Amino acid sequence: MNLNFKIFRLILVAFICAGISPLVFAQRQEERFVYDSMGKRNPFVPLTDPKSPTGIRGVFVPPEVEVKLPIEITLKGILWNGKEYFAIVNGEVIKQGEHMDNVKIKGIEKDKIILEYGEREFTVFLKKEKER
Repeated sequence: MNLNFKIFRLILVAFICAGISPLVFAQRQEERFVYDSMGKRNPFVPLTDPKSPTGIRGVFVPPEVEVKLPIEITLKGILWNGKEYFAIVNGEVIKQGEHMDNVKIKGIEKDKIILEYGEREFTVFLKKEKER
C-alpha cells in the first residue's frame, strides 16, 4: 500500500475514534440570506389571516355601534297592487319614500321593508304566521 494512503487511513480512524467527522472540517460556513424589503411588503408573509374577521391581514374592522331608531317599528303586512308595494307599519299604510319621525321608508319588498335613518339603513322583515 501507498504510504500516503496508510497515513490517511490512520488519521481517518483517529477522527472516527474521537467522534469527530472529518466532514466537519470540510464544510464551509453557510451564508445566511437576509431579505431587504426596501420599503415594500415581504412577499413571504401571506396576505390572508384566518384569525382576522375579514380574513385579510392587518385590516381593522371597528365594532358595530348600535344605533336605535327614534320610533318602534312594527311591520304587520305588505300589500301589492300590481304596480307598487305598500306596508302596514304601526297600524298605518305607507309607501316607499314616505317618512315616519325622520325615518325614511327607502324600499318595500315582498317580505321586508328597508328604512333609512341618518346615514344607516335598517331592514325589518315581515314575520311569518308562526312567529307572531
